[in-house]
Amino acid sequence: MVAGQLIARHGQSGGAPPYDGKGICYIEFGQDRVARVEVTFRSGEPPNGQFDEPSALLLADKAEFGTSRVQRWFGRDWASC
Repeated sequence: MVAGQLIARHGQSGGAPPYDGKGICYIEFGQDRVARVEVTFRSGEPPNGQFDEPSALLLADKAEFGTSRVQRWFGRDWASC
């Protein structure tokens, strides 16, 4: 998103939507347990977020997140990285 804004600012595209301040981080705890933190950072506001406790259910979410980002950002499958 930041890259899109920089490109738009320099006249090479029609424009990028503004960054909404949202971020996600997965934290591995071992034994197939993963936690997730979702936080929104906006100028002039305190950070607002949610922590999802470590669980085996979030392991699949983390895998899908990684797979989808590699595909979107690099145009290839996770297995080929």
